[in-house]
Amino acid sequence: MTHKTVLSVAAAAVAASAFATSAQVTDPLVTVSVSSALGSGSVSFNIADGAIVQPNGAIAFILFNTPLDIVDPNNNNVIATITQLISINNADDTTTTTSDPSSAISFAMFAGGADTDVTITASHIFTGSIVNAALRATAGITVTDNDGDGATLIGTGPGGTMHNTVYNGGTTFTDLITGPLIAGNTGSNSSSQDLPAAPGVFMPIANPLTDMQAQYNFNLSANDSASGTSGYFAIPAPASVVLLGFAGMTITRRRR
Repeated sequence: MTHKTVLSVAAAAVAASAFATSAQVTDPLVTVSVSSALGSGSVSFNIADGAIVQPNGAIAFILFNTPLDIVDPNNNNVIATITQLISINNADDTTTTTSDPSSAISFAMFAGGADTDVTITASHIFTGSIVNAALRATAGITVTDNDGDGATLIGTGPGGTMHNTVYNGGTTFTDLITGPLIAGNTGSNSSSQDLPAAPGVFMPIANPLTDMQAQYNFNLSANDSASGTSGYFAIPAPASVVLLGFAGMTITRRRR
């Protein structure tokens, strides 16, 4: 993969050291897997590929802006091309009382010459045990026609959804954006969804939070493009109580 350009602000050795201390964000930081009638392939990005580690040692970014072809190694067919990919993984420091882990994905890509199944998986984040945690997820996606015959984006996650979040070893938090999303000839179409729907509100979970992970899952029509952004957030009990309280006050005022 000599044709990928990775933005690196901190040296890989520093990144590995920072994450070894907490061991909360797992490699790979993000994986893109694709398959179609042309074949299948995948690409993964690890901490050593050039993570940007923030001062708290808990947030890693991956960014590249040079197109990257995902090729089937058996037949050398180009299955899809990624034009932008950013992964932000924040496990935070669970030795403090202000842990607020999060996971975010931003991407842009083209399908090859056949309808293409795409899975984009962010790092598995181990949060420690956050008692009375509350979660929130938000996602948006756009499909664009590039060859004059319209474009279609179909969710391949549970219930035909496109963005999927889990916690505590695979328990579903929410599945967002039900397809299909259709764009007309030489046009584009977008959709987004949050849970909870009200801005800034988090949903409590019953058991202590120990881990979390997010994915995009969709099928993109041949020769067309898709882009998306998402965020998956957790907060501990004190902050969640405040946010839910303010949300209730807002709803009450609107009803009046």
